[in-house]
Amino acid sequence: MMLAEQGVYVTPHALANPNAFAGWAPSGLDIASYFQSPVFAALHAIRTGSSPLEALEYGRNLLVMLTSLAVMDTARQAESLDITSRPKVGYIRVESATCCDRCMILAGKWFRFNEGFLRHPHCHGRHVPCSQSMAKQQGWISDPMEGFKSLSHEEQDKRFGTNYAQAIRDGADIYQVVNSKRGMRKVGKGYTALTTSEGTTRYGWASMQYAQQSGRRMKRRLSIDGIYSLTGGDREKTIAALKANGYFVDNDWRGKVPEIRKSMWLHDNTYRQGRVELLTAAEKRVQTAKLRYEAVLEGRNPNDGRMPLTPEIAAQCEREYRRWVTSGGQIFQQ
Repeated sequence: MMLAEQGVYVTPHALANPNAFAGWAPSGLDIASYFQSPVFAALHAIRTGSSPLEALEYGRNLLVMLTSLAVMDTARQAESLDITSRPKVGYIRVESATCCDRCMILAGKWFRFNEGFLRHPHCHGRHVPCSQSMAKQQGWISDPMEGFKSLSHEEQDKRFGTNYAQAIRDGADIYQVVNSKRGMRKVGKGYTALTTSEGTTRYGWASMQYAQQSGRRMKRRLSIDGIYSLTGGDREKTIAALKANGYFVDNDWRGKVPEIRKSMWLHDNTYRQGRVELLTAAEKRVQTAKLRYEAVLEGRNPNDGRMPLTPEIAAQCEREYRRWVTSGGQIFQQ
């Protein structure tokens, strides 16, 4: 019906069977088991001292929540199946004004039928079926930065986190900032995760950008919290660290990716084919010393990123860097 309301009809390859969704919760449980939770929750409340009236009220609220979740998720699954059956039809992600930061960066983006994802808790995102041409024609494809700028300073901090919102205001890419949370390791209470692995895979943007500059890929990069903790509020250092860790993205980055990937493939293929490395031994010494010293300047241990940087290691890296830069990487001098 949504396609018909747009003045479009796309013939499906096959008709979905609505009976296939009956009797099962979206999580895979049968309906009887799915709706047993409110019963056990009410009994547990009575056992822990609640009055029967309070326990029944608690069970009723849980039942209403589970029912609404089951209806919405089943509708989403049925809608996704219907989209899949119609060629060249995808969907636009539509979000409520109170959605989380992860949903906000995907609102107004067109997806193919096989690129869906689970709805986040307490977010009310929906899939609106449409073709990509229709989405562009109607102006439904939007920029998440417009939504970010429409929020107040306080709402930006609340929705994204203080440091993350500040990074976006400082010019960092909103996708890089939000997605960087996925690769952060859990740390103890009261501690900040200083690094993230997001974007450091073979074709991650941060890794490709770093490889283009230094000739090697990074394993982890500083997180947003880590950058703002280490720079101590110095704007110039903060911007430099955000750029060095791949949070700034050029406007023409899509055009650069094929060449970067090609150069990475050629570099790796050189090792596989046993061909001669482009750098001389002396140039390698200078490059290695430079990379190790840059790690020291960023506050990282160049020998092991999991270990703290000691004054002895920092002094050793500086000494090696001075030596190889002065000699041009040459061991023997004439």
